[in-house]
Amino acid sequence: MQHAQEPKAKEYAQEHLRFLKEHRPDVLAELRRSGDLNSYLSSVGEQASDQFLTLMMQYKNSPEVSKLPYQDRAMSLQSRRHEADEIVRHELIHQPLED
Repeated sequence: MQHAQEPKAKEYAQEHLRFLKEHRPDVLAELRRSGDLNSYLSSVGEQASDQFLTLMMQYKNSPEVSKLPYQDRAMSLQSRRHEADEIVRHELIHQPLED
């Protein structure tokens, strides 16, 4: 399953890099100076991807979703996918870093 998450992790890492460029250039500069930027972005991307997958599994296995007819379940999961993505972006990708 790790391989299937890789594109999502890269997407989240790139989005976090854009966030750093716009909102925290000081942190970005320090990560570049220390040589830790790639490993940091990889870690953030993997954490975000893991959180997204966990949320989606929780939604998929929830009683209210699992009891729905197939078409309704698919529509519900698509809606929940957007919700999970927003949660991840808010909690991990667009969060100000502590100094």
